[in-house]
Amino acid sequence: MWKRSSKDDGRTTDGGPGLGVGVQVYVRENEAPTSEDWTGEPTGVIVAPGDRSLRNVYGPIDGLTTWTVSFFEPQHRRDGRGPYERAVIPSFLLVAEEPLVD
Repeated sequence: MWKRSSKDDGRTTDGGPGLGVGVQVYVRENEAPTSEDWTGEPTGVIVAPGDRSLRNVYGPIDGLTTWTVSFFEPQHRRDGRGPYERAVIPSFLLVAEEPLVD
C-alpha cells in the first residue's frame, strides 16, 4: 500500500524515495493547465528513462530529465486524447510515492 508524499518533487533530503526505474509515482498537474496535462493525478511505475540520452538510470532531477511511466489504469489527456497505458513524463511533474508503514 502506498501513500502520497507531502513533498513537491522527487528530491529527497531524508533518505526517502527518489525517482528511478521501479519507483511508484503520481503525476501532478502543471501550475498553468494545458491540454497536455493528465486528468487528475494518475499513478504508475517508472519503467525506463524517457529519453535516449546517455544519462544514468537514476539521473538528476531537472527540467530536462524524463521518465517512461506505465500507468496502473489507462489515462486520458485533459483534451480527451487517450487512453494511454504508458507515457514519457518530465521529472518535475513526477512525485515519488512512499510506502505505508504498518
